[in-house]
Amino acid sequence: TARVRPPVPVVLQPREDGIHPADPYVRKFWVAALGPGAVAELLRMVNAAERGEEVRLPRYLPHLLRADLVSIVDGKLAVVSLIPPVPLEMRWRFPPDIAAQHADWVTANP
Repeated sequence: TARVRPPVPVVLQPREDGIHPADPYVRKFWVAALGPGAVAELLRMVNAAERGEEVRLPRYLPHLLRADLVSIVDGKLAVVSLIPPVPLEMRWRFPPDIAAQHADWVTANP
């Protein structure tokens, strides 16, 4: 039988540096690193946190926790307000063309 995922509170974890969640970088490079489902959940969590709403318990929560995009603070999911660049240790997942585009992006955005 299917179970309904429970709603969980989400808050923004402020960051001073990073990339705005709506920037094409997030959809291009983080999708290549984590997959489209995880990134879609991340963006839903950012939107919910900005509106002060809850979200259903994310299916990809373990992936988002490992990538340091989400943490658990006082029983709430804290999602970063600005997305960091994909860490070096996750870039091995990039196909060669995406890896080259990311290298160009890093060079242009030191």
